[in-house]
Amino acid sequence: MEVFAVNRHLLAFVVKLGSMIAAVYFIALFFPLWGQANLFHAIILGLIIAVLGYVADLIIPRALNQIVAVAVDLVLAALVVFAGNYFLPGMNVSWTFAWFVGLLVAGIEIFYHNQFVRKSNEPVGEPGPDR
Repeated sequence: MEVFAVNRHLLAFVVKLGSMIAAVYFIALFFPLWGQANLFHAIILGLIIAVLGYVADLIIPRALNQIVAVAVDLVLAALVVFAGNYFLPGMNVSWTFAWFVGLLVAGIEIFYHNQFVRKSNEPVGEPGPDR
């Protein structure tokens, strides 16, 4: 049963990481007027956002988690992406770019919480009401 719980956390992190990279790269590809970022920038920024967001999901109490995590991820993603101007060479983005990445990340966070964070409270191995 413990292996299943570890696999669930690993899957949750992989999904979060992939979706954060996709969010940054989606805005970079389709909205070039707001800034320039390449795939390397998207991978680095997505990794930072995913790790910080995953740790925040583990720390914030589950009762507040849905509302607070969406707001925290929106602000966190916007700040991390805009800070990329200063620590990633060749990246040049505006605040509009950063806020739209934050909004996309917040939308993904709603799906992520419904699929992984809320279900991590259920006991492993016992059938739930939907099974």
